[in-house]
Amino acid sequence: DVDHFKLVNDTYGHLQGDDVLVGVAELIRKNLRASDVAARYAGDEFVALLPDTPADAAREVAERICAGIRGHTFFLRDRSGSVVVTSSMGVASFPEHAGDYDTLFAAADRALYQVKRQGRDGVAIASITDEAPTHLPLSIERFVGRVDELRAMVKLLEEAGEGHPKVVAVSGEAGVGKTTLIKQLEPEVRLRAGSLVTGRAHEADVQAPYAPWAEVIGAIRRLDIVPKHPWRELPRLVPALGADAPFEDSNVGSKYMLLEEIAEYVRLAARERTLVIVLDDMQWADSASWDTLEYLVPQLENERLLICLTIRAEETYGETLERRRRLSRNELFHEMTLSRLTRDELKQWVEAAFHRQDVGRELLSFLYRHTEGNPLFVVQVLRTLVDEGAVWYTGERWEWRPVSELRLPVGVSDLISRRLSRLSAEAQTILTTAAVIGREFDLDLAIEAGAGSEEELLDAVDEGIRASVLQATADRESDRYAFTHGKMAEVLRESVNPRRLRRMHERVAQALERRTPDAAAEIATHYDRGGNAEKAYHYAILAADQAKAVYAHTEGTEFLHVAERNAASPAHLADVRVRLAQIAEAVGQYVEAQELCDLAIDWFEGQGDLKRSLSLRVLRERLRGLLGQPARQTLDVADALDKEAQTLGADAERVSLLKMISLSQWRLGDTQASERAAWDAVRLAEKVADPALLGDSLMRLGMAIQPDQPTQALEIQKRALALWESLGDRRGQARCHNNLGTVYVALGQWEEAKRHLTTAIAIGRTAGTPDLWGLAALNLGVVYLKGGDFDRARELFGESLALFAAAKNSERQLYALYNLAHLDRDRAEYNSAAELYDVTTSLAQRIGQSEVEIGATAGLGLSLLAQGKTTPAREKFEAADERMRSRRDWFQGRELVETLGVHVMASDGRTEEALSRFERALAMAEAADLYIAAWLTAACAKALYDVAPDRVRQLAENYSERVKGMGYTEINRQLEELLART
Repeated sequence: DVDHFKLVNDTYGHLQGDDVLVGVAELIRKNLRASDVAARYAGDEFVALLPDTPADAAREVAERICAGIRGHTFFLRDRSGSVVVTSSMGVASFPEHAGDYDTLFAAADRALYQVKRQGRDGVAIASITDEAPTHLPLSIERFVGRVDELRAMVKLLEEAGEGHPKVVAVSGEAGVGKTTLIKQLEPEVRLRAGSLVTGRAHEADVQAPYAPWAEVIGAIRRLDIVPKHPWRELPRLVPALGADAPFEDSNVGSKYMLLEEIAEYVRLAARERTLVIVLDDMQWADSASWDTLEYLVPQLENERLLICLTIRAEETYGETLERRRRLSRNELFHEMTLSRLTRDELKQWVEAAFHRQDVGRELLSFLYRHTEGNPLFVVQVLRTLVDEGAVWYTGERWEWRPVSELRLPVGVSDLISRRLSRLSAEAQTILTTAAVIGREFDLDLAIEAGAGSEEELLDAVDEGIRASVLQATADRESDRYAFTHGKMAEVLRESVNPRRLRRMHERVAQALERRTPDAAAEIATHYDRGGNAEKAYHYAILAADQAKAVYAHTEGTEFLHVAERNAASPAHLADVRVRLAQIAEAVGQYVEAQELCDLAIDWFEGQGDLKRSLSLRVLRERLRGLLGQPARQTLDVADALDKEAQTLGADAERVSLLKMISLSQWRLGDTQASERAAWDAVRLAEKVADPALLGDSLMRLGMAIQPDQPTQALEIQKRALALWESLGDRRGQARCHNNLGTVYVALGQWEEAKRHLTTAIAIGRTAGTPDLWGLAALNLGVVYLKGGDFDRARELFGESLALFAAAKNSERQLYALYNLAHLDRDRAEYNSAAELYDVTTSLAQRIGQSEVEIGATAGLGLSLLAQGKTTPAREKFEAADERMRSRRDWFQGRELVETLGVHVMASDGRTEEALSRFERALAMAEAADLYIAAWLTAACAKALYDVAPDRVRQLAENYSERVKGMGYTEINRQLEELLART
């Protein structure tokens, strides 16, 4: 019976009342099985028939419907606002309460009116005798309060259901009610014919990558709303998808493909119906799960999707804080912070739990004093008081001992321990094994792990559910249960002797081994905690391989560290270190990768394994170069290693060495030797027939020929990009998009340059490669610098410098500092620019980057000259000019030397010599880069205007016309100011 339904009709009208009845009917239908029957009996009364259902099970269904109606928001027809109704329900069972239909119906009817006499909004089972007390439990779990927050969540759900996808992060301290708030959306989702699926991150030293998303995808699959389709990567997360529609096996795969398939699967589901995805406890999520979220959200357009995250506020730091900050930049993102309940909110909740009975000020003050309004603490305090008989139901009302006689532990863990101690000894022992499995556990796994027999497990579970320690999971088709809060499982685990706990972990690992041998991550974790080093090593290696298969570098590293501490021999340890070094290089952790290489090389050389040792020494030299080793030293070592590789017939290693030689020659300024080595690398890579080696070699060749042949370089980089795309290699694609961006900069095609560099940043970020992300950010900053957007340029340069510093990539830190110095000089911040150029010069000397060293020396001279320091500026020009005498080519930074020379000569009165130098430099610049030619004209105009005003104006007109509309905002402004000069 809908409570006070006449009031709804009287207040809002019969049409509104009809809407409420339709909503109630839908909630009833959604909570029943296909075999159940439901009908409207009369007016505001409904009846349901549940075949083959015991009374207790029927009561659970009724309480679920009752909670759904109570939590549902019925929106008004013709105005803003809503109405909330409750319901009273009676349950009777055949043959327990009656032997024929009429008597059965009358028994249920009497139970219903018993609830109404007790204050409505509840469920009662019929009595065998009329005098038997009605089942009226304390409604502690009843959700009361958070009205504004729930209204905001419902609004987001409505907008999502209209095709405007949303993301909301609900944060707050442990126990404040984050998950409970989101659960209140369930009836709203069901009413809209939608579905709510959950994935949970777990508190663990290591965990399987993408675990929350694997749960989500598995739950969506069970809904059967996504058409069967052959997926290439998704079966790695949810094997059942491979069985649904097998995909022809292929070695081609990538993290991008996996992320794309997860995103596509979710989008397909959200096109079929309104979908709510709950990602619970994201403060514990692995990096791969955050990557997935960051990849998915920007792609959402018109899907009926609401993504809800819960995050513990006290654990929001480090990666979680940074990931949330990045998500918050998206316009779909919303944030909701839950605080503890106020005294008024606590009063509403407690009185609702006591079925609207006035509880008085003393008990409320006692509860607030002990809980400070934290809902979890409130639940545990009330349950403890009920368990211990301090609060009881008389059959007519709730009673409790005087507040002065109530005694409680101080902390929530102690409260939970006290509640758990009231379980039987058998139940405590069994549930402790379940807690070792995790907050959620499978019944059959617990039996396999030795928790007890099936009957004993079922008894313990029933006892746990009655005590509100356990609850069934959302997947009702499985025998999975969960502790009502993570603290429950935590307290049980902490109660066990450490030695016994290790044995329990080992038994769980053995059970997992027998039941789900592919669950390597869980097995490795339990064997590690159980102290079985041999098995922990074996499964940690398997788990690392599984993480690698789904491109989860961070998680793979964590499992390899488990293997490292459990390695039984030097050979095992060396193998782990090689794996760690490869991952460390891939994610830009070059110092760690080099240290691991050193350790592994010692082992393989001692064993006489020359090829493996050579491979590692090549990797080590590449890392040393990235960390700033002088180019001459790298070149010498690479030449020596190349001779070794030729002797051993190691062509693949030779390709890597030739690329290294080409890069070193380029850094030393020998562009012809650099180009020759790059061509040799391409030809050898084609012979080896390794697409990845060929892609790398093509990119090196493109960079080597770019200064003189930018158009050919563009075609070579496009060929490399096609290779990386065919391989599905996102790291290769990011590098190639970055290179294409720099080529388009050289060609003056700014919009294309921005497009490729922005793509490189996005790929580098989602691929977990901060070095590539930083490089693309640096090059995009150069584009904005040339376009005159100094603030955006500074932001990008700062971002890239931070990323390179974290990776300890000295060479790329050098480029970031160099461009920051240019930026400060362009902004007339000459003192700061001089300091940056000075630091850049020193670092370039140490690394062996001659072009940057020359350019930074001249940049320092220009900054000194702008401050009126002519003598030291002249000294910097002479030093830079001396270093440049052997260079006949144009290189980035030469324009600074030429500009400084023109200004120094003009200030010394050598104006004709200054003009002659300018003309020679301009001819070279014009052939190399239109922007540089225009920049050189603007930079030298002031020094030359008095000696050759017509020539300067002619050049200014020429370049102003040519760069107009090309995005060179700052240069165009300077040229127009020059032309305005009379």
